Amino acid sequence: MTRTFSSIGALFDSVPPVDFPDRELKHLSFDSRRIVDPEHTLFFALDGERDGHEFVDEVYQSGVRVFIVKKGHRLPLLPEAWIIPTSNPLLALQKIAGSYRQTLKYPLVGITGSNGKTVVKEWLNHLLTAKMKIGRSPKSYNSQLGLPLSIWQLEPEAALGLIEAGISRSGEMDKLEDVLKPEFGILTGIGSAHDEGFPSRLDKTLEKLSLFRHAKWLVYPYEQEIIREALPLWKEGRPIRKISWGTHSAADLVFSLEEGKQESTIRWENNTFHVPFNDKASLENACTCLAFLIAWGQDPVAYQEQFSGLPGIDMRLQLLQGQFQSRLINDAYSADLSSLEIALQFMKKQAGQMKKTLILSSLQAENGPDPQWGSLRALLEAYQINRLILIGKDFFELRPDLGLPAICFESTEQFLQQIDPQHFRDEMVLIKGRRDHHFERIVKLLEAQVHETQLEIDLNALESNYRVFRNKVTPDVRVMAMVKAQGYGSGSLEIARVLQNAGAEYLAVAYTDEGIHLRRNGVALPIMVMNAQRDSLAECIDYELEPVVYTFSFLEYLKKTLDQTGLTEAKIHLEFDTGMHRLGFQEVDALELMRAVRSDGRLAVASVFSHLAASDEGQHDGYTQMQFERFQRIRLLIQGENFHPLFHILNTAGILRFPEMALDMIRPGIGLYGIDAGDGLAAELIPVATLKARLSQLRMLKKGETVGYGRKGVLKEDTLVGVVSIGYADGFRRCLSNGAGKVWIKGHLAPVIGNVCMDMTMVNLNGIDCQAGDPVEIFGRNLPIETLARMADTIPYEIITGISNRVNRLYFRE
Repeated sequence: MTRTFSSIGALFDSVPPVDFPDRELKHLSFDSRRIVDPEHTLFFALDGERDGHEFVDEVYQSGVRVFIVKKGHRLPLLPEAWIIPTSNPLLALQKIAGSYRQTLKYPLVGITGSNGKTVVKEWLNHLLTAKMKIGRSPKSYNSQLGLPLSIWQLEPEAALGLIEAGISRSGEMDKLEDVLKPEFGILTGIGSAHDEGFPSRLDKTLEKLSLFRHAKWLVYPYEQEIIREALPLWKEGRPIRKISWGTHSAADLVFSLEEGKQESTIRWENNTFHVPFNDKASLENACTCLAFLIAWGQDPVAYQEQFSGLPGIDMRLQLLQGQFQSRLINDAYSADLSSLEIALQFMKKQAGQMKKTLILSSLQAENGPDPQWGSLRALLEAYQINRLILIGKDFFELRPDLGLPAICFESTEQFLQQIDPQHFRDEMVLIKGRRDHHFERIVKLLEAQVHETQLEIDLNALESNYRVFRNKVTPDVRVMAMVKAQGYGSGSLEIARVLQNAGAEYLAVAYTDEGIHLRRNGVALPIMVMNAQRDSLAECIDYELEPVVYTFSFLEYLKKTLDQTGLTEAKIHLEFDTGMHRLGFQEVDALELMRAVRSDGRLAVASVFSHLAASDEGQHDGYTQMQFERFQRIRLLIQGENFHPLFHILNTAGILRFPEMALDMIRPGIGLYGIDAGDGLAAELIPVATLKARLSQLRMLKKGETVGYGRKGVLKEDTLVGVVSIGYADGFRRCLSNGAGKVWIKGHLAPVIGNVCMDMTMVNLNGIDCQAGDPVEIFGRNLPIETLARMADTIPYEIITGISNRVNRLYFRE
């Protein structure tokens, strides 16, 4: 298959328009926000949460001229476009990738399983890449969409391709096998992930095995009984060699394993392999890699040194606070074009008005001119990089023309010796490098010195939670995302940018200065200010923020502000009290209010809303219904005055429990962050925030000794006491003292001993195998914030919003 538009048309019996210029096809795109090189891009209008057909015109305006769409969809007039209609654009994408896969002359390895896929893929790449050219899927691109995109980005020449395949329900793997057709297979193991998508775990195992029905051989863990049970039932498409590894003597490859404190040892026959990890999952992944090398006919002894240097795999893009008001994106573990584009997309979303700097290592082994430089130049232009720093011998010697001036360093060491962190003041800096360049040292140099305690924010989870709320209501209902109180403690700017890109139509903040901060950093969405103070009204309107009006006196003050400043227009939101009894006009005020608004032509009512007082508690459902009926009467009165703003009343719990009350807009708040709004409503949501500290010191104390201020912690037995780097100044409340609170350490709950101090807390570590420096989860997936709130006799809202600003916020995307 030649990668041209005409070859794609031939696959679908589609003829281009007269005089349509045939070009090389480089990019397959499904996201209107990620068009890099429009002349060489094919756009797929995919169905999903956002129907791709709605963005065809936008993509056309960007310069794309070839589209694959679903038959029967109405499209705007696109006079110069080549439209290829298909029954299913996603299947068309898979067909194109499958056709390209058939042109690859080197073998592909299909890697699947419930966990460990990405680590095994990255570790095999680490082991093999020094000896041969390896292609692989970027990050964890393994889905019905991700796998074909992974195939498409493989280079024509390599020794081996490593491709992940992931499924979540029955019937999916056959489609992936049609695209991938791997020569070799790795099944990492079977766990509970996605059990709900299959009749049984045995059925899930058989589904995963179907990826290998045309493979030559398969590596799998012998100790997994479910796999041994499935193999005799599996109908492979050809005779396949099945190679098991394990510690049991019945395994084909028998390994002996020894776990140490800092590293582990794998022994096979007379050979020893040291692995720099001591956890079970890492050891199993290393065994899988060793078994693969043996099955492929490699001499594993030649890889002993690489095994001892297996890296920790952090698949997250981390957004860090740098020195001198800079922001850092840490992606210092790989440097290929596919993962670079993912990182640049993330950078574009987060940078706002900040200058964008890229620090980049060599893209491949330093053995001559890099044929990818043309593609790299196109990426730099597409994502409007302002400053480029290149590190590597090839960059230093050859000085490639990448479209903008570049500073070149021969090595990371040279960069560290010559650079001053002040040079990156107020910039967004993407640090992107191969592992052998050790860019983590650059991150350490540029990162602001921060408190050991940090709040980790999972941006993937935030987007997932947004989609949960978006899908609870019909497409015509808008979403106003609440980012008040610093994004519920998570950082309003970063959260706002993610939600803006996810499709939210409105944002809401508590105070004017929060809205101004968003505006100054490039957030363009309409922003409602819930508690605009009178002395900030002029700034509020000047920054095109939209204040909430809830009394007649405030309305009059707003009019006076317009008179004094000469401002000619203000968008406002009207709040009515339907039963919360906090702020707002009464139902009887509706007609007088609308006439007062009409009398001043400078005021435009953007929305009218109310607050539900107890939507999270079933015992008050009658009261909730009463509030809604009252609000409906208000709505009819306002519409009767010929006003047609947006109406909204649903908060997080209301959306989840009463989606039929959505009206024109919904206001998800705490639920966006994966926190239960009450009555166990958060089953569909993913926790966004994890608060972590570290063990600073351990000491053994005798029975009868006391711990902490006031000697309140009296030890009833000999106790291993740990000091944790968090205190009440960080948001770990003092009421959690003396056993009321617990923290999560190495799989165990450790109770607080004595009083919580300002900067640290002491805990009981008896029975816990740990050491100084180990992470401590204050709340997160192991210890939910709801549980911590119950310990503190409060609500999750107070816990999350009470986290001090001195606690570092670390944003990441898988």
